[in-house]
Amino acid sequence: MIKRFAYTKRNSNEIKEYLKKIDAFSAKVPDSVLEIIDDVRKNGDAALFDYAQKFDKAKIKSLKVKGSDIKKAYTLIDKSLIKAIRVAAKNISDFHRLQKENIKGYTYKNEGYTIEQKYLPLDSAGIYIPGGQAPLFSTVLMAGIPAITAGVKRICIVSPPRYNSEVNPYVLVAADIIGIKEIYRAGGAQAVAALAYGTKSITKVNKVVGPGNIYSTGAKKELFGTIGIDSINGPSEVTVIADETADPQFILFDLLAQAEHVNGHSVLITTSRKLADFIETGLKKESKLNITAVIITVKSLAQAAGIANEKGPEHLTVITKKDNAVIDGITNAPAIFAGNYSPVAFGDYMAGANHILPTNGTSKFFSGLSVLDFMKHTHIVRCTKKAIEKFGPLAEQMAETETLLNHKRSIEIRRKK
Repeated sequence: MIKRFAYTKRNSNEIKEYLKKIDAFSAKVPDSVLEIIDDVRKNGDAALFDYAQKFDKAKIKSLKVKGSDIKKAYTLIDKSLIKAIRVAAKNISDFHRLQKENIKGYTYKNEGYTIEQKYLPLDSAGIYIPGGQAPLFSTVLMAGIPAITAGVKRICIVSPPRYNSEVNPYVLVAADIIGIKEIYRAGGAQAVAALAYGTKSITKVNKVVGPGNIYSTGAKKELFGTIGIDSINGPSEVTVIADETADPQFILFDLLAQAEHVNGHSVLITTSRKLADFIETGLKKESKLNITAVIITVKSLAQAAGIANEKGPEHLTVITKKDNAVIDGITNAPAIFAGNYSPVAFGDYMAGANHILPTNGTSKFFSGLSVLDFMKHTHIVRCTKKAIEKFGPLAEQMAETETLLNHKRSIEIRRKK
């Protein structure tokens, strides 16, 4: 479905509501997910074997992938693709290494005391790699490399077995290239539950990251608190802000790319009616694709930026004669692709920035996956008696006002001794 608007103050609310509608992603966790989680919690491995046969049509003999399975996977993949994966892994590693270098602790100093903030890696993390229509082996790199760079001690992958009971060979090779050896044949809500609670074969983890369908995502949402999660990922989407300087064919294929994702959608916001006409015609010619697209013509790039900020897109492409000015006005976009030669697809695979991004408008309060997602910070407070003597009476007064008398006394006893 292709919808077109000419933006005015009068129809601004209509456009806003329509964009919300196509962004809608059910927040309700299906009852079946709750049942699966409970089953895995109670029955562990046995439940995972049952669900592999029920949902994946796979009669697996073991959950853990062996080294010999990984070696075999290399024989099933073109050598040129292996080279491409290695180059992508290097680019992603280089970017995230720079990211890590800029995450620095610091020490605050006051009269008689200091507070040190230091960053520590998580002990463990699980990565969910979907099965579905296509083998998303690039997501192995995008999730695994930040975790490795952060210094996470134990990293494992869960991914649904295929009809032949094996995990997709592209996933296995990508994991091996970056050094992740702990891989399990498990998908869906059951895999997330296994990572959260642990089973005989799968040791539980501190955090689960990665995209998925309504079932694996629903399980992440339900189990948040038992485990940490990255975000609640919905269908993929892109918004493009463009003027007459944009190459129409580049824009068309950027928009069509999102139609390759299940329930994905595309939005074009442009000051050029000619570009809007070209894109509308081009999208309509691709009748075989189930396209959800919105084309909005605006009078100014400032209006375009305002609409984009209201939507909070997963990916934002900006192709205008004033890219920097437009980007300076953007506050809600986890990944921005600037200029005619910066396609989202290049970022998906090769550039080095992360492609695991918040969707459904959640970029208003979430960022893309990063090294920080696999770290936590600790405050170390070191006080002398001088600090207690100077600031203690003030803290005691606050504690007494909150009627927490032993809080007061724990400070007071130090001050008076």
